[in-house]
Amino acid sequence: MLMGVSFTACVDELVRDASPEDTATGTQAYFSENNEKSMAFLPDDDTVFSIEIGRRNATGAFDLPLQIIDEKGVFLLEDTVKFAAGESLKEVEVDFSAMDLGMEADLIISLDPEDATIYGNSTLTISVLRDYKWIDRGSVTFTDNAFGFGDGPVQIQQAEKLEIFRLLDPYNTFEEELLDDGDDPLETGYSFVFSLDTTKVGNYKLKSIAKGTQDIGMTQWSVYGIYYDPENYPDYCYLKTNGNSYTAGILFYDVTTGGLVAGIPLEFTWDVDFPGELPDPYEGDATVNLDWTMSSAEVSYWGYEGYSYEIEDQYGSADYAIVDEFEIALSGSNGDIVLSLLTDYVGGELLPTGEYPINASDKENTMRAGFKAGEPDGSYVEVPSIGATLYLTEGKVEIAEADDVYTIQVEGKSALGSEIKASWTGSVSIIDQTAEEDEDEPAGVKAQAKIKRLQPGKKLPIIRK
Repeated sequence: MLMGVSFTACVDELVRDASPEDTATGTQAYFSENNEKSMAFLPDDDTVFSIEIGRRNATGAFDLPLQIIDEKGVFLLEDTVKFAAGESLKEVEVDFSAMDLGMEADLIISLDPEDATIYGNSTLTISVLRDYKWIDRGSVTFTDNAFGFGDGPVQIQQAEKLEIFRLLDPYNTFEEELLDDGDDPLETGYSFVFSLDTTKVGNYKLKSIAKGTQDIGMTQWSVYGIYYDPENYPDYCYLKTNGNSYTAGILFYDVTTGGLVAGIPLEFTWDVDFPGELPDPYEGDATVNLDWTMSSAEVSYWGYEGYSYEIEDQYGSADYAIVDEFEIALSGSNGDIVLSLLTDYVGGELLPTGEYPINASDKENTMRAGFKAGEPDGSYVEVPSIGATLYLTEGKVEIAEADDVYTIQVEGKSALGSEIKASWTGSVSIIDQTAEEDEDEPAGVKAQAKIKRLQPGKKLPIIRK
């Protein structure tokens, strides 16, 4: 017997909510998705760009008012868009010829809520950069002193026909140290910008850095940018040039707290395609033997941050050798002798005694003595009678003390073989060049911002991606 079986399916009816009604009572306008949010223009580019504005209700002619915010006052555009009947899309020209080269500015355009559709953008923000034309000028060896990455090659570029230079993405040279396997590459487009004196006399000396902050790429993996303000922070913000080697004293700026960290200069050496002349490191040296008795001495203590360095302890763990730096300036009727002295850590309250070498292979002289860039550095002798500077690269300094009376004896040799002997006896008072004033720091990035200095062995923190 056949039996019939029937199945009945229950299907719920799918009901979609109606789209919300456009509340705009006017022309239901919007900014097109085709509009760029960020634009960069070279010096020879046209100084006009266009933006697209559309409308959903094109039945009649309509004058659409625009609300414009131009904080720097560099954009020129009509504040009303005139639509003809049936016209649904309009281009509006924006002139930015008032922008200087290197300038960045934001243009914000908004629609009145009564005129704007809820189905489109009612506000448009455009960032515009009128960039320089950058010319490749070789490469530098960039030294990281803040995070412990060491040295790496970085491209250097010059703005065409100007004295403005930049190091392109300086911290991207340490990408391998910063990223783990599978991490996205670091972004590009971050630069350290500065000016060099390109005249023959200037010989590409570091000339200036714009006051304020720069993001040179560190904010991708740390909380720091850099801040330069030599007027308010002259002890921390400075520029030095030594041939093709550059040092920029800067402050590190914590973008989350506004705090400032000092004592970590940016350093680089322009070692590929340097266009200037490298001076003879012993220019002005002479071959004259001296045996002087000095009449006065001035001792300065420069602290331990300049020359302390990492070492390994007996167990192979990281440790730190703390090295104090003193400068002894001996003066007499015949000239002056300046000694850069590195000692074990004593804190600067007393001048340490003992014998200290002047040796071109040690840290003191490889970094400071034997180079001439404007003013002499390191251990040297000024001899006014012959207009010479003798750079000491060999020898020793002996310091003895009895009943608070010091004796300093110098026996050295200059780069060209001059033999130098000198002695001095007397009491010593030490000028502490690291002392901070008790009064509030001048206004800088933030009012009452305080300066923190890194302690030996400490580095700025890295936030890995």
